[in-house]
Amino acid sequence: MPDRRLRSHHRATSASLSRRELLAAISAALAHAACGPKVTRGLRLSGSNTVFTYARELAVAFRARRADVTFRITGDGTSRGIKFAGEGDIQGLPMDFTNRNKFMAPEPAAGVPHSSNGEAVDIGLSSRALFQSEREAYSSMVATPFAYDGIAVVTHRSVTVRNLTLDQVRRIYAGMIRNWSEVGGPNAPIVVIARDMLAGTAEAWAELVMNGLPVMATTMISMAEDVPAAVTAMANSIAYLSLTQVDAMTMNPVSIDGVASTVENVASGRYPIKRPYLFVTGDTPAGLSKDYIDFAFSPE
Repeated sequence: MPDRRLRSHHRATSASLSRRELLAAISAALAHAACGPKVTRGLRLSGSNTVFTYARELAVAFRARRADVTFRITGDGTSRGIKFAGEGDIQGLPMDFTNRNKFMAPEPAAGVPHSSNGEAVDIGLSSRALFQSEREAYSSMVATPFAYDGIAVVTHRSVTVRNLTLDQVRRIYAGMIRNWSEVGGPNAPIVVIARDMLAGTAEAWAELVMNGLPVMATTMISMAEDVPAAVTAMANSIAYLSLTQVDAMTMNPVSIDGVASTVENVASGRYPIKRPYLFVTGDTPAGLSKDYIDFAFSPE
């Protein structure tokens, strides 16, 4: 008669060996995974062409410490960036990186097209405060200010006017003052340069300067970086742009109500035309979005 204890012992030994083999297989798989490539995670940012430069530089510095994180950043305009962040994705709009303000890290392989259509947007980039309508539309949205910027008024070097009141600037941009002689300058028609209304800077200008009056511009410019070249090239012109773009060697800065557009006057609140730069998230920043925003405030 077979020894049942022997059979039981044999089954137990076989089961014990199977478990050891399974544990060994799992350990080998984990070791292989640890030696394999790191998991790559990405952040998608969209919004202001003005803030784009800061977001790109911050991304480069962030990747110096976190090379596993990829970035897709495009200058699609403040309003779109806020909308994308609030709704969570690009909503079917074809953002195929034809815009000059684009940053991809790492760069895609040569010849490989990239479309951001349908990608989730983690952080919106804004060069103005949120509108009340945006706060109501995206009730959980969080706007994190990380800098303040003055919107400077400049003219072509041919214009001798060095100071304007805020009301005079408003009336120039509303088409009510058309000749420089009306504000103490040369007898020459004023060439009015403005940003495209999709730009956050234009929206901030409308809110801070125009008081509901429409802008009557001679030339509309979509890209922030094109404004300095335009005002430098166009005689008798006036323009508004970020304080960081002012070059006193190629254009004339104009004081507003006797206050120059300087970093000190913007910081103190004396200069009247200033706006915040914001990181915008659909909800409280978390994960990589929080890491990136926290990095912006770090001493590095």
